[in-house]
Amino acid sequence: MSDSLLSDSILDATTAFICVLDADGKIVSVSSRLARLMCGKSRESLKGLIASETVQGSAELKAFFLNFVPAAGSPAIPEQCVQPVYHNAEKPLWIKFDISRASLDGSGKCHFITGTDITSEVLETRETAQTAHERSGFIVRMGHELRTPLNTVLGYAQLLQGLDNLSPVAREYVATIIANENNLLHLLNDVLELSKYEAGQTQVILAPVNIRKLVQEVTESFIDQFDAKYLSLSVEFKSDICDTQLTDSQKVTQVISNIIGNALKFTRKGGVSITVSCHKLITIDIEDTGIGIDPSDGSNVFEIFEQTGSSREHMTGSGIGLAVARIFARMLGGDVTLVRTDIGKGSLFRFTFEAKPIAAVMKNFQTVTDYTTIKGISRPCKVLLVDDVDINLAMLEIFLAPAGFDVNIAADGNEAVEKFKSFKPDIVFMDLIMPEKDGFEATREIKAIDSSIPVVALTASIVDSIKEQALEAGVNDFMNKPFVPERFFEIISEHTGITYKT
Repeated sequence: MSDSLLSDSILDATTAFICVLDADGKIVSVSSRLARLMCGKSRESLKGLIASETVQGSAELKAFFLNFVPAAGSPAIPEQCVQPVYHNAEKPLWIKFDISRASLDGSGKCHFITGTDITSEVLETRETAQTAHERSGFIVRMGHELRTPLNTVLGYAQLLQGLDNLSPVAREYVATIIANENNLLHLLNDVLELSKYEAGQTQVILAPVNIRKLVQEVTESFIDQFDAKYLSLSVEFKSDICDTQLTDSQKVTQVISNIIGNALKFTRKGGVSITVSCHKLITIDIEDTGIGIDPSDGSNVFEIFEQTGSSREHMTGSGIGLAVARIFARMLGGDVTLVRTDIGKGSLFRFTFEAKPIAAVMKNFQTVTDYTTIKGISRPCKVLLVDDVDINLAMLEIFLAPAGFDVNIAADGNEAVEKFKSFKPDIVFMDLIMPEKDGFEATREIKAIDSSIPVVALTASIVDSIKEQALEAGVNDFMNKPFVPERFFEIISEHTGITYKT
């Protein structure tokens, strides 16, 4: 083949890496740029030479051309590949090669190779990935650093609320602290979830969920706030709802919480009613008797940082909650819609999501509605608490010890593994983000010693990848910070089978 097929001017001027090899891997034609990269010689001087033998200073490029030298058991030559080329210790050049075959007069079957420099694209992709990784790490740290002290404040407020000799005025003060802490946590969750979503770190993690229990738990978490405003809060489950579904409980919880929280802000009398049903999708209707939304603002309620005329008038609402609710609902295969609204009469929001009914795994555990009524446990139970924050350990120990649990504590992963060996607990509560040895590695080591002992992750992180890593490490369940005392006792009952004396 002559250069009449690939003109001299093109081969000399093109920025592409062009080469034609015969069936033996010999160079039929080559562009000047590729010739310089191979050995720094003119393209004319390389004709008829075996391409792999001409390469100097780049082991990667030599290996690439070796693919075209006939040999027994040689791998099939791909139609496309991306090849980094390190030349004389310089920064790598990333080349995307397209390879095709054709028969040419005088040369027989030949390989046509065209390479494009994609170095800038690769670097940009790597930089973007690095930025996303750094942002993800920042979100993890922020979630942990902000929610941990909030968890401590809320936890001790809940302990105060459970004291028998608390005066009515003091009880009212504590209730105010708890209500405002919950509001702050809802806002923090929304801000961090939005940041996580924008950083591309949000994903759906499916697990068996008892829909009735989940909705009841979310609803119960708002009871005190509704009582403080003398509002009603009711839940109705239609008969067509299957209790156990495969879905993402954390995202379902946040959507419901955000819609109820929004209704609570703008309802002055009456209350909120929740109806759960199933029409192909799980459908949760949340209807309030609040101030309503002006029809002209109906399309704006789901916009990030957008406030309707009513919310601006009442100087409340961050403009994040409903936006996050819709994002999550759509990730779950459904949506959040404003079905109807009337100024001065209220609004109806509908949350739908996909969920696959599954056979429920029957677990014998005791529901706890008020942890302060627990006077003892049905049998001895050892609990190992692991957290690098001393005040968290003290708080959890105060919750558990009066009920009769034998409690031991560890401040890091290394101590947790040693305490596990000597203490032989019935259940472990493990903080995930710790210095030295973290909760992931400690869990793996504990499971290697005795896989039957349940490990429950204590986490203030909202990053989905953290949950995935924890499950891979062997974690059996999750207890999110801030802790709900009743849920804490229920998890122990669920995983150990003990019951409580009241």
